[in-house]
Amino acid sequence: MAILLADDDVHLANFLSKSLESEGYSVHTALDAESVLFELKRQNYKLIILDLNFGKTDGLQLLEKLRSEGLTTPVMVLSARNKVSDRIQSLNLGADDYVTKPFSFQELSARANALLRRKADPALNVLRLEDLELDPALRRVTRGGRNIKLSPKEFDLLHLLLRRSGETVSRQELLRQSWGLQPETDSNRIDVYVNYLRKKIDQPTDEKLIYTVRGAGYRLGRPVADNLGAAQFSKNGQENGRAGQSAGPSTSTLPTTEHVTLQQTPLRALVNSVAHDLAQPLTSVRCFLEVVGMQNGKSTLKENDLKNIEQQADRAIALAKTVSSLMREVPTPSGPWKSLDALLDEVLEDFTILQHSGLLAVDRQCEPSIQVTSSPVLRQLLVLFVGKLVGRNTRPMTLTVAGQAKGARCSLDLRWRSTEPGSVHDAKTILSKELLYIQDMVGSIGGELNMSEGRAEIALTLPCTPHSSSSKQDAA
Repeated sequence: MAILLADDDVHLANFLSKSLESEGYSVHTALDAESVLFELKRQNYKLIILDLNFGKTDGLQLLEKLRSEGLTTPVMVLSARNKVSDRIQSLNLGADDYVTKPFSFQELSARANALLRRKADPALNVLRLEDLELDPALRRVTRGGRNIKLSPKEFDLLHLLLRRSGETVSRQELLRQSWGLQPETDSNRIDVYVNYLRKKIDQPTDEKLIYTVRGAGYRLGRPVADNLGAAQFSKNGQENGRAGQSAGPSTSTLPTTEHVTLQQTPLRALVNSVAHDLAQPLTSVRCFLEVVGMQNGKSTLKENDLKNIEQQADRAIALAKTVSSLMREVPTPSGPWKSLDALLDEVLEDFTILQHSGLLAVDRQCEPSIQVTSSPVLRQLLVLFVGKLVGRNTRPMTLTVAGQAKGARCSLDLRWRSTEPGSVHDAKTILSKELLYIQDMVGSIGGELNMSEGRAEIALTLPCTPHSSSSKQDAA
């Protein structure tokens, strides 16, 4: 079984590739969208495992493109995004499964196997309605990400209703297919079991999915030919089935998706972004430990594998410290200005572990007399920049920090390059999703931000004290 693994995190991609190959799969990795498209032309893959955080290309855009071009290969999405809306959007765009990071390798392998089985047997396909999912192969039901435990008969009944979602299924048909009883049988067991399902599926905070069609039977979801207002539903989920009745506005609502509002503070958005990056190395470490445990002491790991996983653990620690630093309360500054050297000392202290492990080397080229704003916003920006570099670049890097004063303004440039063969992500790739928030923060301290397309460089222009003022302050 050939699997295409699309993930731009080299270490995680290599580790998952080796682990899946040990399970008997043939795995090829693709580190960018161009490689994915090339591989799909070159070979017929049975499964695609796609990371949504995929370099310059958003994984969802790539998924939408592949489906629009007629690709029918099953796609399993990997993502640190765990909102229901993210899952729904991915599934609506053509994903067949959605796995959130950090995940268990055994779960990933089992899901891959299930998708490959479903491809061969359509009866095993996962059924979905809004945020309700039923997996026949695993006999698992979830709604909005929460697991729902059903009895075998409840599961079979829900399976039947989902296969006919949008259609009214008569009580007689439900009796015949679920219990093998004849249509003339007088039994209220359907009503009893539908009530059981309703209590488990339609909780008070959920949109109603199970409807009673008076005099006809039951239906899951809106009618197939629903024109958003053609039927009325009572508060208890019963549909008024009288023909010809004038219908008022439906109390059932369109499926809604959560949305990110611009009311959230820039800091909160940036913390969420770093926390998202943290899921990547945590996934590597978790899967590594799990696979080692599965080998019962017969590990064939090489020294390089151990070094890589140690570096992933160091990345995770540094990113966790980044989140902590962004949220840390800073004492009220004693004055409007602060030494740039002292500020860099404070920022880089949270990344000491990476400097010791060789993942990050820092080359400081700053004029010692420069004093910049003491606002905590500048510290948060610098912590964020370094944290995102660490989070999105998996190769060892050298970070050059250059500062030069020009009157009442100074330039602060951050440039980075890989210290081993291979490229690093440019600034816009790393920060594009947070750019609006970053620009707001830079503007709040009177600064300017510049990032050139394709360049691994962030250029800040900031207010600073003139050299004469700095010297007087030092003398004082």
